[in-house]
Amino acid sequence: MKDLGHRAVPSGARSSTRAHPFGLTPREDEILTLLCEGLTNEEIADRLVLSSRTVDHHVSAVLAKLGVGSRGAAAARARASLPST
Repeated sequence: MKDLGHRAVPSGARSSTRAHPFGLTPREDEILTLLCEGLTNEEIADRLVLSSRTVDHHVSAVLAKLGVGSRGAAAARARASLPST
């Protein structure tokens, strides 16, 4: 499409996002890790120097991509996907 003169051609997900088992972006993966630690949105926001509203949006995206309805279910799904040691 770029060869035909189209300027704004979506390139799709980044390779790091495509490689993630749940299709999470690096930031969403970071948010999921902090959810697994049991942090609230406000605590995550403080830790990552973000607004709590931004964290809320990331949490919503994580829950949607994992196909779960709660933070606890997201943490459980993430823990279940870790290799056993």
